[in-house]
Amino acid sequence: MLRNILFLLLVLSPFLGLGTKPYKQLGKATYYASKYEGRKTSSGEKYDPSLPTAAHAYLPLNTYVKVENLSTGHVVVVKINDRMSKKSPFVIDLSKSAAQELNILGPGSKQVRITGITKEAALAYWQEEQDKHEQNRS
Repeated sequence: MLRNILFLLLVLSPFLGLGTKPYKQLGKATYYASKYEGRKTSSGEKYDPSLPTAAHAYLPLNTYVKVENLSTGHVVVVKINDRMSKKSPFVIDLSKSAAQELNILGPGSKQVRITGITKEAALAYWQEEQDKHEQNRS
């Protein structure tokens, strides 16, 4: 029994933040086709292209990641709320608004770096972005 618990803790430790390095991944990002708008995601939420969300093959649902376009340095923070195929050549499938922030809409895909962040860091990032947009409107 104790052996099983220890094994489970070791397997889950990257997702529980138990003294491990933050999650990082390099690869190509793409974005959802328009036909998916309004369809249910794996988390049960409906896909809304205006929200900063994404699909990933194995990161836990309701986790947050920072995605950086390696060719431009543009960054977006998204919540993982859907699954994508583990056989996909892409590492993440972004909502349309997230892809737009990263300048991926034209080319269709770009090389990115994904870094896991906390929910608190994601909320702080989104608040900062909202404050910037409000300042620009003034």
